[in-house]
Amino acid sequence: FVMNETIVNETIKMVDKFLSLVTIDLADDLDRQLAAAYIFGMLNGKAQKDSIGPENVQALMIRIGIEKLQYTPELAFEMTQFVINATDKEFHPTVHAIIHRGLEGYFLYSDSQFGALSDDFKDIVQVVKS
Repeated sequence: FVMNETIVNETIKMVDKFLSLVTIDLADDLDRQLAAAYIFGMLNGKAQKDSIGPENVQALMIRIGIEKLQYTPELAFEMTQFVINATDKEFHPTVHAIIHRGLEGYFLYSDSQFGALSDDFKDIVQVVKS
């Protein structure tokens, strides 16, 4: 399937901006998982706004996993499946909550509230790691 290049570029730009605002260690599995869940939430916000279908969201998330979060293709696929499953609260309440925060984070990003976006993710990391 072919995806609108503008949407791909806007998504990559959004992820780059997010990653420039937050401190994560990509060698740390937990950091990487937290970032992936939050980014997936942001991606869902963008998907709602731009009517991006589920299969395109999945493809974008796999690509983000590989290109931006240093996952191998296999692990990027597994991670993407995991966050998709976690949109069901029963599957993993913590990850579900982070995806939801990421969804709200998308609107902070859209409003250029980058400080608030950075603080929001920092709060999540502190809560999960404490």
